[in-house]
Amino acid sequence: MGWILMIVLGAGIAAVWVMLRYPGGWRYAFSPDYTEQRQDLDAARGKLRGLERAAGRERDAVWAEVGAAERAHRDRVSQARARLAWLKDPGRGVLKSSLGDILRLYEHALGVTVDGCTVEHPLHEVSVLDDYSGKDGHVYVALPNGRRQMVTVSLEETPESEVRKFVVEAFNAVADAKVSRAERLGLVPRAEAELKDALADTTAQEQARERLSEVLSRQKSDVRIPRARHELDAAQDRWEQLTGRRPK
Repeated sequence: MGWILMIVLGAGIAAVWVMLRYPGGWRYAFSPDYTEQRQDLDAARGKLRGLERAAGRERDAVWAEVGAAERAHRDRVSQARARLAWLKDPGRGVLKSSLGDILRLYEHALGVTVDGCTVEHPLHEVSVLDDYSGKDGHVYVALPNGRRQMVTVSLEETPESEVRKFVVEAFNAVADAKVSRAERLGLVPRAEAELKDALADTTAQEQARERLSEVLSRQKSDVRIPRARHELDAAQDRWEQLTGRRPK
């Protein structure tokens, strides 16, 4: 019973849609006597709709070209800026080693925690030394401001071998950081030039915008859509004269 009701409901909706499409009464919408008049109206509607859809697809395509060109330019500029920024300041990088919660060795920085306060120093600006007395190990960090900071490590909690291992890793990392920084700074002029080129290179965007302008100008002067609208108006007039109702 449910399926029958759905079929009846669907048929009713379809009938209403047809009568709205061909207003004026049941016979004008369904009778074979007016097939030619319905076809005349459909042809005019279809011609206009086809031309408008084709024009819309063409506009969408050129707008998409403009958008793609603009995104490509933004991406290129963004990548060039990011590379230049990284060359100048690579940040701390990944964590390579740590000594408890007081010393953290990153790829480009050394984090020192004293009295609950942590400060990260660029590796190329510090140096690390160590010595040992009794049950304590002492790690000395020469800071960028010329001062020196001492971190004391209990050898009862952290074996001396681990402290020495960390200090050697930090010492070598500082040496590597100085070399890598010099290499990065040597690449800065080229990265600055690449950013300048990326900012200046708007050729693809300009070409896409020119293409858009050409399409919009051509469509504006295209007489086919106005002519198709006039033909649809004429077909609607004929239907209205026939039925007394004007279709949309």
